[in-house]
Amino acid sequence: MSVADDVKSRLDVLDVVSGYVALQKSGRNYKAICPFHNEKTPSFVVNPERQSWRCFGACATGGDVISFVMQWEKLDFGEAIRMLADRAGIVLSNRGDSSKVDAVFRANQVAATFFQDVLDSDENRTATRYLIERGLDDDTIRGFKLGLSPRSTDGLQSYLETHNVNLDGAVDAGLLSRREDGGLRDFFRDRLMFPIADRQGRVVGFGARALGNSIPKYINTPRSSVFDKSSILYALHMAEASIKDGGTVVVVEGYMDVIAAHQYGFKNVVASMGTSLTERQVERLKSMATDFVLALDPDTAGQEATLRSLDASWGVFQRQRVGVAQRMGGQFYQMEGINLSIAPLPEGEDPDALIRRDKNEWEQLIAAAVPYKGYIIEAIASRYDLKTSEGKANAVNAVATLITGTGNPVEQEEHFRKLAKVLDVDTDVLKAAIGKPRVSNSPVRRTKAKSRDSTESILGGSEDFLEDYTLALLINRPELKDLGKKVKPEQFHKTDDRVVFTAWLGCTTIDQLREELDEALHGHLQYLLGIGLVPMDRSSARTDIEQCLRRLEERNLQEAQEGMLLSGDVNLPPPKELEDAIVAVNIRLKELFSQRN
Repeated sequence: MSVADDVKSRLDVLDVVSGYVALQKSGRNYKAICPFHNEKTPSFVVNPERQSWRCFGACATGGDVISFVMQWEKLDFGEAIRMLADRAGIVLSNRGDSSKVDAVFRANQVAATFFQDVLDSDENRTATRYLIERGLDDDTIRGFKLGLSPRSTDGLQSYLETHNVNLDGAVDAGLLSRREDGGLRDFFRDRLMFPIADRQGRVVGFGARALGNSIPKYINTPRSSVFDKSSILYALHMAEASIKDGGTVVVVEGYMDVIAAHQYGFKNVVASMGTSLTERQVERLKSMATDFVLALDPDTAGQEATLRSLDASWGVFQRQRVGVAQRMGGQFYQMEGINLSIAPLPEGEDPDALIRRDKNEWEQLIAAAVPYKGYIIEAIASRYDLKTSEGKANAVNAVATLITGTGNPVEQEEHFRKLAKVLDVDTDVLKAAIGKPRVSNSPVRRTKAKSRDSTESILGGSEDFLEDYTLALLINRPELKDLGKKVKPEQFHKTDDRVVFTAWLGCTTIDQLREELDEALHGHLQYLLGIGLVPMDRSSARTDIEQCLRRLEERNLQEAQEGMLLSGDVNLPPPKELEDAIVAVNIRLKELFSQRN
């Protein structure tokens, strides 16, 4: 997997673009006035399902999250990938060779299978008894791929060796650790294992619970090239469909909280894995949901974790409420807002215990969640001695910005009444103490953040591999360059493919191409060179590439057709120029379809 693929797997294009451009929902897509040229009618469309964006106006270009940042920030590929990798929490050291990342993924996947096998064996019944006592059924245990690490120091290592797993990759994955004498030992021993997957369902790490008296009770995979606890949510790949369907995500703390929720039918629950909710985690979720509910433990530590979560993610939620001034002139649309609520749990119960005791009470608790500002006002005010005037004054100072920061006067009035009730003071006196609320209309300025065997199988396979195969064929067959020069770079959706293709147009040898590319693309180039191509003569190679190029053009035109229809006003007939453009696209599509036969 290339660095670009890893970045795109961790960042949602809608999350990133909405930080720069205020979008308006349009069916399953989002649209806006194009930020890259002057126009009056929105022609800029973001497609969350395809993870792409495109301008159907004068720019006539588009791409993925990387190409958007390249164009907006005016960065080259290497600069953009490093900026986005930092945002996604990806460590770029030693990532030029994609095989190292692939080795980490393979080691994790094989280890997950091993831990499952150990749990199913007779080696240790303690873990099985524990899971039964916690009320988990067999389907849930298998669905979450729960496992057990053995007591031995080399059980996993031996298993990895017999399955031809690169042990250096296992060390990079945090599965094995090096002893002082240079030898290896298993990192996880005698623990219940919770595989942690990314949004695509690939195992990136593990959570591990001690079954005896080992300290600490829980440990996680150390930070690796694919695992960063602050940017991953447990079970997101299992919850995504339910979150999107209902528009609500419930965030809890622990693995068992999530597992119990899913077993009892609450599939929209994910976990922050014992940490406060981070801005990166919120970025992952906000393209899927409009309603966020935090359901954390009711004790003091849980309340503090909730406040830390709100503090850490505050900036993300605020950005949803503020329009962004357009660089090139014109007016942006406002993106739909996000509602954040808190579900305080009954004293002495965590989500796992509550759901198993009474799932109806859990459901009612989530439905009655308190809007986050109301929760914060009470939580922060309770820290002070409200029996004294000094304590009341300190409480007012602590929450004043929270109340006046919103641009909605109705919300401000509501929060004034809430705080006045908590402090037991008159609302007018409170307003006088805080000062007149300010309605802010100023825009936010963002600053720059730091092997397939045949063409038939390619055309029937994934769109990404179609691009990779096409590019691999062009690079490996210099005699096809005359055909390649007819291709428009924007027909490659993947930015790494597009950049490699553009550089290839100006190069005559592979060595020259490698020198031309940023180091961050060397791994992807190596992957392209390694794609298995069927031996073929010159004529067959031309036939193959013509089919691939035709498929790329068809895809590009079909998306253009769809975007043109989306960019217009659905209540009015299309203007003459748009109608002509749609007709021209249809004519070209018919020509391409006829060439198939």
